[in-house]
Amino acid sequence: MMIKPHHIPVDATQLQAGKNRVHFMSEGSKIAGDLYLPEGFVSSGSYPTIVYTRPGSQVKEQTGAVYGAKLAAKGYIFLVFDPKNFGDSEGHVRNYESIHNAAPNTTDAISFLRTMPFVDRDRFFGLGLCAGAPYICNVAIGDARVKAVATVVGNFDAAALLFGGYPKETIDQLMAAAAEGKQRYYEAGEYATADIFGGLPRPAPEQAPAAMREAIDYYFFRVGADTCPNYSNEFPLIGMPLDPARTFVGQAKYFQQPLMVIAGSEAATRDMDKNVFEIAAEPKEYLEIEGASHMDLYDQDQFVDQAVDAVDSFYKKSV
Repeated sequence: MMIKPHHIPVDATQLQAGKNRVHFMSEGSKIAGDLYLPEGFVSSGSYPTIVYTRPGSQVKEQTGAVYGAKLAAKGYIFLVFDPKNFGDSEGHVRNYESIHNAAPNTTDAISFLRTMPFVDRDRFFGLGLCAGAPYICNVAIGDARVKAVATVVGNFDAAALLFGGYPKETIDQLMAAAAEGKQRYYEAGEYATADIFGGLPRPAPEQAPAAMREAIDYYFFRVGADTCPNYSNEFPLIGMPLDPARTFVGQAKYFQQPLMVIAGSEAATRDMDKNVFEIAAEPKEYLEIEGASHMDLYDQDQFVDQAVDAVDSFYKKSV
């Protein structure tokens, strides 16, 4: 049985060093990505390649732009994309974060990259930050096309973070809002939105937990909608702010490819990263970046550069 190919061809001769806008199809939606190419790029060459999965709610112009430029400077092809429903990609409901979209989008991103003649299929790697860590790991565990995976400040267990990090009264409010949102969307095709904290009242900055202060600073001020117009800090109330299905803890012991876990010593996700690393099968490596909080490893050069150097070294050893 013949199935018509559904990828969008790219004219490799028109690509240039630096950032290039590309598109591919996934789950019936047109997905937009930025393809970062190294200095001196030639379409007849053969380059190590990275597919990148971003933190939840982000668009490609945020952490993907930081890591894309730095890893392209080290000679890699690097693809960051807006998952279905986000940024420049098609899809409805807008800004709805779900592993059930992110996983097939990532699989199709891998297939799309491998259609390009300059991609070295034997040096093909995955990189995920925060929520992107369980995304890329869940895809790669069943996809031998990905030769090694590195994660940075991986938020590997959304259920633990959500249900273990908030009082029951807060969880009850979030679940009630999501239940009402699902029913309203089914009956009327409408959905309300709230900010990324679920629309609950945020404490004053001096009273907020450190992780929440970091998120407010990054998503509302440092790289929020004012400086990144493609981004929205609103999410639809048809689901929870954190998708409880987004986890990798239970699967880590079965992971076959080389795995590198990079944590920040001051990150709220540090213990989660250590736990996944300890469970994971060999071969594996762990690096803890001293003094780095979770979101320091999003865009702060003194910490990001350490992660990028480690990722580069790890990939080169893995093939």
